[in-house]
Amino acid sequence: MTKLASIINMKGGVGKTTLTFNLAAYLAELEDQRVLVIDLDPQANATVVSTDGEKYKEHLATKKTVADIFVHAYKTYGPVRSPKVSNLDIKDFLYEVYKSKTSKGRFDLIPSELMLSSVLKGMSLGPYDLDKLLTPAVRLQYDYILIDCAPTNSSLTTVALNTTQSVLIPMISDSFGAHGTALMKQVLEEHAYDYGVSPKVIGVVFMMWENQNNQVTQSNEIIKSWTTGKVFRSKISKNNWYRVANGKRINIWNTAAGSEYKKEFENFVKEFISKA
Repeated sequence: MTKLASIINMKGGVGKTTLTFNLAAYLAELEDQRVLVIDLDPQANATVVSTDGEKYKEHLATKKTVADIFVHAYKTYGPVRSPKVSNLDIKDFLYEVYKSKTSKGRFDLIPSELMLSSVLKGMSLGPYDLDKLLTPAVRLQYDYILIDCAPTNSSLTTVALNTTQSVLIPMISDSFGAHGTALMKQVLEEHAYDYGVSPKVIGVVFMMWENQNNQVTQSNEIIKSWTTGKVFRSKISKNNWYRVANGKRINIWNTAAGSEYKKEFENFVKEFISKA
């Protein structure tokens, strides 16, 4: 069965895209899994870190991005929109990030672009899921589908949560963490009320961990806010090698980062697999 997850935090700068990219790459390269990442953030950070500049330009010239999903999801007849359209062909959207030569492992991306913000300004009606693209047949082609989301509660958040019905929450254990927890819970509760979909919380993972006293204190308060087992035992340490890796468009285990940092990410992935 395909596992789906929206990766969301209402606060920016928590390492959300770094987590998404490295998780997808690890699953594809080291776990031989078929992974699809959908960049649903108008800032397109997951696209930037996952793509080669020239190949991305070629993609824009010959294929589609996530913005086109919303442009073409409805046929327009005058001022009236009709949802009676055929399914979209995922082959028109895919950018190949990684493909194993010896196993089924692969990492595909549906990239974003800045135009997505302009498209959303003109949207007055849905679509509120990605079912026209992620048909049952398409879902069977992947072991994991991850959606990298913008740090705002918008129509894109609604689309992601309705599509995946589950959420992975990266969080920094600081003074904003408790507020972020309350905000995320509010978003999930409102979504359940508005759409009748109660997203499963796969878990909360602490990012940029430094094991300082104030972080430990804050983390204990955040842990109390979630039901037992919803906070990952694994933590992702603050480590400049992630920034270096992002700049080079590579994952953390292909850098000179210390083995302890690579091991902790491996532990996180193993825990994610069991929770997802």
